[in-house]
Amino acid sequence: MTTVPAGDRSFHDALRRARDADVDLESALTLFRGAARPERARRLFRAAAEVRDRTLGRKLTLTAHLHMVTRCELSASCNYCSLSSTIPSVSDERSPLTLRETLEGVRFALAKGVGSVVLVGGTDFDGSDELLRKIVTRIREFTDLPLGLDIGPSLSERTVRWLGRQNVSPIYCSMETIDEAVFADAKPGDDLAARLRFMGLVERCGGHLGNIVMNGLGTPESQLKTVLASRRFPHTTHLHISTFHPVPGTPWAHRRPASLATSLRLLAIARLAFPRLELGLAEVGVENPRGLASVASQLSAGGGNTLAAVLVYKRLRIDHRERIRDQARSLRFEVA
Repeated sequence: MTTVPAGDRSFHDALRRARDADVDLESALTLFRGAARPERARRLFRAAAEVRDRTLGRKLTLTAHLHMVTRCELSASCNYCSLSSTIPSVSDERSPLTLRETLEGVRFALAKGVGSVVLVGGTDFDGSDELLRKIVTRIREFTDLPLGLDIGPSLSERTVRWLGRQNVSPIYCSMETIDEAVFADAKPGDDLAARLRFMGLVERCGGHLGNIVMNGLGTPESQLKTVLASRRFPHTTHLHISTFHPVPGTPWAHRRPASLATSLRLLAIARLAFPRLELGLAEVGVENPRGLASVASQLSAGGGNTLAAVLVYKRLRIDHRERIRDQARSLRFEVA
């Protein structure tokens, strides 16, 4: 009679429960730690992909991200962000777009045939209502394409409700980490409580939420707590895992990068916990050249079904559509 090792048995039991979205912190940790072994990682990814296929199918929608539609006004930039870099060519990657450049960027994205556009900007606790209303009003003059928004807790309730009427969804307000001490260390000018309050505001207004969890902030336990914290907000529709990598000239320039393999484990567990969410890796920015190599990996680990394919920055436009299509089709996905 073959004896099954206790560790493998606990992993098997946690995975069996997770296939039915029964994932708590203890079972998530069991899956995460167990999947450090390649054979178990393959089992975890296969289960997550099967859940994704069953709930969302294998049809992908491509989207465009525009950076930065608003200036970041945090009193101290996040320690990992290119805005905190002392190297001008690096910090300039996040230079804000003018209104004209934003509108041109949206038209560029439309010409590429994407299914939606996400407007990405910086946080301003004093409010970005007037500017955002102006931007969205001008965009709505020439397209009704779905818009998403990611500028942190920078808007009033009145504007959040107005954005809902303008088909702006989801509204992102990324936690990145739910650990207060880790958040304060990484983001000294930011306010976790303000972010959580804003997420609650979006919920009360009936809006859909987007969230990002950063692999590399805190322990695996705190990262999994952050993933599972999305349960506090039932209107969450989009959840992404970013991977810390050091940016030259920033306070964290010499820190060790986080592992993409670890991000994939977090992604797969998130899929099992949240079968119907749009999930993926936030890895296609100009700061991280590894991004495109992760497309096939994240799909194999249960990611999908929306992928950022077109990126617009102040001085750079990137079109990944064909490369994404090639990788997706090799896995027998249909790309809209």
